[in-house]
Amino acid sequence: MNTQVIVSKPHPVPVMETYREKASRKFKENPWVPLGALATVGALVTATVKMRRGQSQSFNKWLRVRVAAQGLTIVAVCIGTWGFRPQGPFSSSSSPSTSVDTSDPTLTRNDVDVERRRLEKMAREKDEFEERLRGAEQAHEAETGLRATRGRKEGPGSVKEVGDASVSNGGWSAWLPWSRSNSKPTTPTVSSGEDPKPKS
Repeated sequence: MNTQVIVSKPHPVPVMETYREKASRKFKENPWVPLGALATVGALVTATVKMRRGQSQSFNKWLRVRVAAQGLTIVAVCIGTWGFRPQGPFSSSSSPSTSVDTSDPTLTRNDVDVERRRLEKMAREKDEFEERLRGAEQAHEAETGLRATRGRKEGPGSVKEVGDASVSNGGWSAWLPWSRSNSKPTTPTVSSGEDPKPKS
């Protein structure tokens, strides 16, 4: 008897970026955001120096520069987010496939791995949803067939039955304190061994 042992290859460990590598990559993608942040901080520091020296006009000017730099930084963030959004196979959400285009030189191994896992999760969730939908359709067909064999137009727990039950039981309004005004007030009962007079 000849048996072969099949040993699977270990999965490659994705290389994680260091903070410095990530910062340099982000700076290369959109250099206006860190430059705008530096300009904002520089204007704020200069405004603080002018305020300590008592130069109020210059102080106000530098605060306006800070506001402008901060606004431009936010605009740069918005433009960078819109301009660097994924395009191509990643942006189509109609039919997620588990294949990831690795030919893009800006994608790191970590990005490719994260995108692959995201696409696999989307495909898995879509399959689970379709399975639940098929089960709900089958249950609906079974319920419709049961109603047809009974000859009833309204099934158990229909709106009419629930409404009739809530009226006969008092419904949710029976739980309200002012709806108990019709009932007799209850008096506390005292057992034979206790004194009904309050203790002082």
